[in-house]
Amino acid sequence: MPNRLADPWRILWRAATSQIVVAVLLLLVAVSLMLTTWIPQAPSPEVDYARWFSQVHARFGGATPIMRGVGLFNVTGSFGFRLLLALLSGCLVLQLTEGAAGLWQGDEAAEPEGDWEQLSEGGLDELLDDLRDENYRTVDGSSWCQVDRWPWAELSPLVTRTGALVVLGGLLLSQLWGWQVEGLVIQRGQQLSLPAGSHWVGLDEDGAVLMHSAGAVGFIEREGPGVAVRAVDGEGETLRLQLTAEAEPSTELLVALTEDRYFAVPEADLIVRLRPQSEAPYSPLEVQAYRSPPGEIIADLVTDDGGQTELTMEGVTLELWPAPYVEVTVSRNPGRWTTAVGLILLVGGILTDLRRPGCRFWLREREGWIEAAGRVPLSVFAEEERA
Repeated sequence: MPNRLADPWRILWRAATSQIVVAVLLLLVAVSLMLTTWIPQAPSPEVDYARWFSQVHARFGGATPIMRGVGLFNVTGSFGFRLLLALLSGCLVLQLTEGAAGLWQGDEAAEPEGDWEQLSEGGLDELLDDLRDENYRTVDGSSWCQVDRWPWAELSPLVTRTGALVVLGGLLLSQLWGWQVEGLVIQRGQQLSLPAGSHWVGLDEDGAVLMHSAGAVGFIEREGPGVAVRAVDGEGETLRLQLTAEAEPSTELLVALTEDRYFAVPEADLIVRLRPQSEAPYSPLEVQAYRSPPGEIIADLVTDDGGQTELTMEGVTLELWPAPYVEVTVSRNPGRWTTAVGLILLVGGILTDLRRPGCRFWLREREGWIEAAGRVPLSVFAEEERA
């Protein structure tokens, strides 16, 4: 009865430490990550989610609610993906435990595995000498000899699995304490505070260098047209400008032309509309000025490339000059160094295994025949043919 009760646990252990199970889990993780390159992933809360969702709905149609329900728009944050990573981590830990036990007990000969099969005729001692010359280790048993690549047979898989676990640990750190903000629009000289603590991102005064706080990493996704605007009256006094009703008036505005934009000159009762002619950073602009009230157009012109112009109307002069915007993605990945160390271990273990592949088999001599058990490398057959 005790043996019967132990069987399910033994089966579970063998399944958890099976290379096939790990390979299947790795394949599922890889497929999940590939899906993120084909299916748009939900943006951060700072981005206009409604606009993003409308674009996604236009692409996938009626399948959009179903895809959102099963988590395809947030693959790496879904329960299924995290379960895959948890199962993969558990299997790797069990394999690491098993491999460490094998390394610890490596100086002892293990019991032969598999059936004995005749290898060839000849002397076993000569074959063992040739195998030692090929950097194989031999350990004498009771009536047989164990041949293996110890410690490489256990060490390289241990390094590989340790690297994989460290990579997963780095990914976990990034998932728990990392963040990413997309779609931030910045122009020259601006600095934006990020919602994650004291982090910030900005452009220098020339608009050429992207700057950010320590620990954050920024990437420019695209560039677009934008202008800086100033207004003066007939006496040369600078007038205040207002971009939105809630914004504080300013003597100089930076206007990112992601779409048609309006601003007001309250002291002159003017409304100005800026419309880019293309999405190029130095696109010409259509500038329209309205009297408010009654809303009649008092000026309408198209600027040269970049929006550089001066427009005078009813004693007010508008000065515009280029100030292209950049759309950036800023992220913080606290697990990147952990992941890098894990990748080094992972690649090192794989290369070591390719250079000195681990194997273990058993040889014995019976009635003038050499018999073998376990997985015998092809090189052994070659040695025997030379002998």
